[in-house]
Amino acid sequence: MRKVLALTAIEAPFRSRLIETQFFDPLVRARNLSSGQWQVSFLSVIPASFYLSRRNSFKQYIKSRNRNKALRSGLLMKGITYRTSLTPYPFLPRQFNLKKNETVLFIAATLPGLVLKLLFLKPDLIIARSYPAALLAWWAKKILKIPYLFDLRGMYPEESVNAGRYDVNSPDYQFWKELEKKIIAFSRACVVVSQPFVEHVLGIDPGARVEFIPCCVDPGKIKPPDKEKTKAKYGLEDRFVLLHLGSFGTPGDRGLVGKYLLRLKKVRPDAILVVASGTPAFGPAIEKALLDEGLGPDDFRIYHPEGPELEEMLALGDAGLILERKVANTKVCLSVKLGEYLAAGMPVICTPHVEGVARLIEKYRCGLVVDPDQNESLKKEAEFFAGYGDHRNNGFKLVEETLSIDRCADKWRSVIDQVLKV
Repeated sequence: MRKVLALTAIEAPFRSRLIETQFFDPLVRARNLSSGQWQVSFLSVIPASFYLSRRNSFKQYIKSRNRNKALRSGLLMKGITYRTSLTPYPFLPRQFNLKKNETVLFIAATLPGLVLKLLFLKPDLIIARSYPAALLAWWAKKILKIPYLFDLRGMYPEESVNAGRYDVNSPDYQFWKELEKKIIAFSRACVVVSQPFVEHVLGIDPGARVEFIPCCVDPGKIKPPDKEKTKAKYGLEDRFVLLHLGSFGTPGDRGLVGKYLLRLKKVRPDAILVVASGTPAFGPAIEKALLDEGLGPDDFRIYHPEGPELEEMLALGDAGLILERKVANTKVCLSVKLGEYLAAGMPVICTPHVEGVARLIEKYRCGLVVDPDQNESLKKEAEFFAGYGDHRNNGFKLVEETLSIDRCADKWRSVIDQVLKV
């Protein structure tokens, strides 16, 4: 039986639902589909400081340790081994986007311990999630001859620019662009989340083998919404709810959703915006951005859902928003919330800049592609409402054919099977 090791680095899976839903869960299902040809285990390289916090380090350490213990136990029940490897560097979560000198420190602090673990685990293949893990896998290939599969997740150098870590064409940016070419070139295969991302990687290395596996959704975990009852609970009866779930691409996009609501209200005066943000600290800034666009207090609601409240947010929405302005990485984005919106019965409204989403929406006719920054006619919105039921049903079809976790897991199985045969 072949051994597959899935690797994350400078991320804390016990704090990230996305790592579980977009990496752990699909690979666990892929293992089950492999008919015993290979087994998968997980290794997370976690900076020791990520277990702590500035305000109450001891309390946060206990909380982080318990979450990690629960994650390990849950995966073990599925027959999957989960290990962690602590590293002293980096110190801060924002240093996930490493600068050049920080990258050198990260490798020096992490690689020796990782090599020792790999000598013990003896994997036949490493699946590296995102660039820092792929950099480690690249070194492991050079030292131990272990092949790796590169799951890019996003455009790391460009995302680092967006995060304000360094500027375009700075030495740090150029450093990572050169590393990017090498990491892609030496991988057995690359996995990306959208078709535009496939084209982007082939633009970097025309000889790369690139597979499209989108951000997935588990339809079985999204309960059929009792929309009337939920709307009544929140006092939103007889309102058409535009839902924005989760974080915004950039702070400037907060105002963009407000701008779009004002546009839509010309067609649907009963429209209201609901922003469901998981970070309460962002609430005041989101409210200010919406008010600055000219919205009134009755035009929007801001909630910070936890646990079961998240399901209620999905039940509230009549259409889901993925509105982002054009920056370097939006072209290749395929948001996790696309599948969540569609599986909950919401057509999706997005900007053309989020090309990975926009192509699928236009192909399946399950939403609306519009740019609120442009003075377009309202013809698209009128057609959207006229065919609302068809858009909703087409969204379910897109989930079934492309975005469901079972479809994505089968693609992972196929890619891993093929790579192991090389």
